Amino acid sequence: CEYIYNFAVRLGCFYTHDFSFYISHILKIIESIGYTESHEDSFTIFVPKDSAAISVAESEIIPQDLSYKIISYNHHSMKGNLQEKKNTILRLADLLEPKRKELEKADKSLSSDLFYLFNNLNLRHNNIDPASKGKYKKAVADMAPEELEQWYDETYQMCLLAFMSLEQADRKVKFDELKQKIEANSR
Repeated sequence: CEYIYNFAVRLGCFYTHDFSFYISHILKIIESIGYTESHEDSFTIFVPKDSAAISVAESEIIPQDLSYKIISYNHHSMKGNLQEKKNTILRLADLLEPKRKELEKADKSLSSDLFYLFNNLNLRHNNIDPASKGKYKKAVADMAPEELEQWYDETYQMCLLAFMSLEQADRKVKFDELKQKIEANSR
């Protein structure tokens, strides 16, 4: 579907009758199987609808170029691409770092676990080189690439949860104000 869609768009055939028929069917198919479009540099990919990823990607604190990376993280083209996944996670870590105290207030355990992964999973530090003084982690160095990728995927999911927890903390302040108004008028 991606290939035909992008081929048609590149040829400028998007609006011709022949290709518009195929394009409309492709869009119906991806919708029916729970996928959505994502665009970058006039290239379209189809990714599973992930409400958490979409919510975080649309957050105002996420730069636009990172929004695409968040949505496309689970795209088949990223499977096995540890460096690209690492780059995306590091960008998320950079955004979460200044909000660490807020995150600790919202969910101390999540914050602790997430920053542990950032620092010990060969993301921020070289944890796989024995010459890396104080940073080397034998368990990480011994991981098969598939296992490390699995842990990167878990870290990515935890990043999404962290951003959503921060949003909820902001929302909670507004909720408490509303609740106070409602309760004050109920007495």
